[in-house]
Amino acid sequence: MPKQERDKSLEHKPYKHRVYKPFPKEIEMQPKCMVVNAQQAAVTNRGHLIPCCWLDERKTLSHPTMKKLLKVSKISVQNSIENILKTNEWTNFAKNLAENNMDKVLPSCIFHCRKREDKDKIKKETFFKDGKVKSKYIV
Repeated sequence: MPKQERDKSLEHKPYKHRVYKPFPKEIEMQPKCMVVNAQQAAVTNRGHLIPCCWLDERKTLSHPTMKKLLKVSKISVQNSIENILKTNEWTNFAKNLAENNMDKVLPSCIFHCRKREDKDKIKKETFFKDGKVKSKYIV
């Protein structure tokens, strides 16, 4: 698993402004927010729709890409969730994930949604319905 390296030239800046060197282009993405039943969208405690719960952390929320999403994602301001998903910010976010535009994809997305080898899996889910296993996911 390739590790992300910190840009040490920015150590003097406050934590939220530290940036990381981008992951290499060879990483293949498997965006779970775009696959049915893989990962659901989430709502922050501030009322914003976000692609998934993994993005609801201070460091990710302060990322410029995420700030663009948050500007158009306040549920109480929009008429519907569909309207949020149809905005340019959300369509660009989805397009960048689908096209592996690594310089425009959030580091958290790269970490959680890159294609992983068997030994590198980070999450196992089992869904039950009526007491029986409905489906299993290992991601």
